Amino acid sequence: MSKRFRSGVVAIVGLPNVGKSTLLNRLLGQKIAIVSPRPQTTRDRILGVKHLPTGQIVLVDTPGLHRPHGKGRSELNRYMVQQAEEAIADVDAVLVLVEAPHAESRRAIGREYDLLLQTLEGAKKPTVLVINKIDLLRKKGALLPVLEEWSRRYPFRALIPISAAKGEGTDRVVDELMALLPEGEKLFPDDALTDRPVRWLASELVREQVFVLTREEVPYAVAVTIDSFEERDRDVMIRATIHVEKEAQKRILVGGAGRMVREIGARARREIGELVGRPAHLTLFVRVDTGWSQDPHALEEMGYGG
Repeated sequence: MSKRFRSGVVAIVGLPNVGKSTLLNRLLGQKIAIVSPRPQTTRDRILGVKHLPTGQIVLVDTPGLHRPHGKGRSELNRYMVQQAEEAIADVDAVLVLVEAPHAESRRAIGREYDLLLQTLEGAKKPTVLVINKIDLLRKKGALLPVLEEWSRRYPFRALIPISAAKGEGTDRVVDELMALLPEGEKLFPDDALTDRPVRWLASELVREQVFVLTREEVPYAVAVTIDSFEERDRDVMIRATIHVEKEAQKRILVGGAGRMVREIGARARREIGELVGRPAHLTLFVRVDTGWSQDPHALEEMGYGG
């Protein structure tokens, strides 16, 4: 192994719904993190491995860093914030993702960034700032004051405008991250893409379709568990349960004559089939677990413990 080979772990952090999972998938060239227009889609740290001839970047997607608030949301919110803060503490470098301003009058750094900046200052990790969604800017000149304001607020090693959705600027992101990593051996084998098991990825793909297809009040109250996962030579057989907190949410998810849950299943089957490279057969159940997002024991049973 050449002494110039670099390897290390980089946390992707930012506020909810700024495109962290989209960026992770773009950098890897393959989908491992679910994406939806809803905030707080990502609940767990998700690791993806970027293989390069001269290095290996282990990217960790994190839940949106936010202050837990709102009655009935504190336990799950606290878990998600803990996941993000622990990721920053354990890495070699940090990628902070923010959105480009949608209007010229909008300030770059509002109070919502206080927790993020405090966490960065405490961690003292080499950090790059990536400004996403520049493809939505009407005037590119609006970026200049934003870059200046961020530069004054924190000593970033680089500030990089990108569009994660279109891939614009992402090659520079890879170059800048590589420059921050130490010289060292590979951390994962050449064929490794993530450390998550396929059954966990499958549960996430089901949850993604719930986020995409249902009303605003349902996604937050949803968890998905895999009851059985059988990989056969030609296909995969999966039974999964979608957990909600209220009967009304269950009615929405099931839909008239079961149409909604069938559509969720059909879309998730296609995604899972692409993931495993063979047909997937998926049977879904919907179950009410009242108040699961407020109960530490229930959170652990749903896979959000620790």
